[in-house]
Amino acid sequence: MGNLTLGGTGKTPFVMMIAETLRGNGFKPAILTRGYGGKSKKPVNVVCDGKSILLSPEWVGDEAVMMAEKLKNVPIVTGSDRLQTGRYVLENFEVDTLILDDGFQHLALRRDLDILLCDHQKPLGNNHIFPAGELREPASETRRADMVCFTRYLGGPIKFPSKYLGSIPQIKTHLRLDSLINMETGDVCEVDVLKNQPVVAFCGIANPEGFRQILQDTQAQLKVFKAFPDHHEYNLNDIKELESQASKEEAKFILVSEKDAVKLKDIKFSFPVYKVVIDLEILEGREIFNNQITTSRRSSTNRGGN
Repeated sequence: MGNLTLGGTGKTPFVMMIAETLRGNGFKPAILTRGYGGKSKKPVNVVCDGKSILLSPEWVGDEAVMMAEKLKNVPIVTGSDRLQTGRYVLENFEVDTLILDDGFQHLALRRDLDILLCDHQKPLGNNHIFPAGELREPASETRRADMVCFTRYLGGPIKFPSKYLGSIPQIKTHLRLDSLINMETGDVCEVDVLKNQPVVAFCGIANPEGFRQILQDTQAQLKVFKAFPDHHEYNLNDIKELESQASKEEAKFILVSEKDAVKLKDIKFSFPVYKVVIDLEILEGREIFNNQITTSRRSSTNRGGN
């Protein structure tokens, strides 16, 4: 599962949705991911053994730990060589499915199902291959996909060459704000508390504008929005500056993405800070998604593959 373009297309929530769907249908998945932003140079890093979180974001990256916190019962392993991490998982955990995060270009591994994610608004970036543009490989490689998901779908036409899509099954998804969690107390709040309230928000993710739009959809008064670089390592000065801005704007809340929140657990806040819990919705193609995910695994299991 991955994308043709550089940057964020919503891969992490999609990976978690695949894992949850597989577990709900009786399978035992594990997730293999690179561990972007982590300092570990080890070839295999067990972030979660299916029971406990064993490593911190500092060593294995924020995305891997965020997935571990939300899934809890799914083994998650990082490492640059997916063949090596895959073998380790199969030898050390009771799993029957490997989910390859950001692996559309990782052709060394045989796969049962290849899923391509494309942002609805800019599915092919600027249509040029890196470094001239945002494409990792030619758009014609779309044909390798068994399913294409258009993420952040806002309705309307999809600007994607039909000659590359052919008869590939398509689904459309959208991210929405599900709830808020107080970083200090763990209390959960409904989204409605944000309506017409002044807030300050920040994030260090690949697509900060997507996060901004989700917050604006709640009708909150977004007084300050600070976008740090992806995988930013926060320090106390960063937080103090945000708290100062929140006080100046008389904000009711400071909001932060789930991915960033995993790196802030040791920081003591002097202002109400809430983690924004995002939910991925399938707007069109739920049956296609379920059938593709479960049928491909049953076919592989029946022929003895992994």
